[in-house]
Amino acid sequence: MTLLQMNYILEIDRCGSMNKAAQSLFVSQSALSSAILEVEKDLGFPIFRRSNRGISLTEDGRELVSQITPIVEQCRKLSRYYGRRKDADRVHLSVSAQRYPFCAKAFVDFLNSLGPLPMQLSLKETDMAAVIGDVATGLSDLGVIFISDRTENYIIRSLEEKNLVFEPLVALHPHVFMRKDHPLSAETSITLDQLRPYPHVVFTQSESNLNYAEEAVYGSGVDFERMVYVSDRASIYNVMAHTDCVSTGSGVLPDGYADDRLIAIPLRDACDMRLGTVSQRQHKLSEPEQKFIEILRRITAETEY
Repeated sequence: MTLLQMNYILEIDRCGSMNKAAQSLFVSQSALSSAILEVEKDLGFPIFRRSNRGISLTEDGRELVSQITPIVEQCRKLSRYYGRRKDADRVHLSVSAQRYPFCAKAFVDFLNSLGPLPMQLSLKETDMAAVIGDVATGLSDLGVIFISDRTENYIIRSLEEKNLVFEPLVALHPHVFMRKDHPLSAETSITLDQLRPYPHVVFTQSESNLNYAEEAVYGSGVDFERMVYVSDRASIYNVMAHTDCVSTGSGVLPDGYADDRLIAIPLRDACDMRLGTVSQRQHKLSEPEQKFIEILRRITAETEY
């Protein structure tokens, strides 16, 4: 079994779908399936159980994953360590973040601050489960997520199980996003009861876990009878700009990084969102990571919302 095949197995297990894993790995689904079938033939047992509901590990598959996970993680650490030694003069920053426009602005501001310096930077916008997974496996040094009073215990426990830590940066009061001529757009603040008649648009998640929802109130027990699911920021902006759909989030919409067709109005009866970073417990923040965090803190503090 090759290291590449091990990576394939772990990514399929993380995604719970052959199709999603193929997209994440930038390979065709047929090539990925063939690679797994080859490993299963060599090992003499099926790794995955395939059904109409998706794909899951067999008992032998679970044992295999437990054996290869530390091997893959160590190889990634070695590759990054020696890669950085070879390119010691380069500025390195790898961030996985939930789909927030202010994270994109912080990344761009950081990039622009480097001038002509050699650099190797990466920013991945994805859902919370993937952010946590990226940091846990070393694909990213830093994650950016938010937690609320409702989700805090669950998420902190999940991070501890993966030897990760959450460092809070700023508390942000939830806002409602909507188009400028929405029926509620004249309100100075909005209640959850006022939102119920309107479709609620949310980001899809790789795991069906409401604790990982990126929206401020989705999964909090509020009953929205009409739901719309999208996978990226461009789609959610367009859906809200052309319909009565609403969404909830931080309310931080930096100029040039949001959509001028939309507005954010404070949500009265909701708990604050706590934005913070996720890193491995033993990870010491590098100077570039510290600088990125300070830029992120400044943007969320300075943006009017």
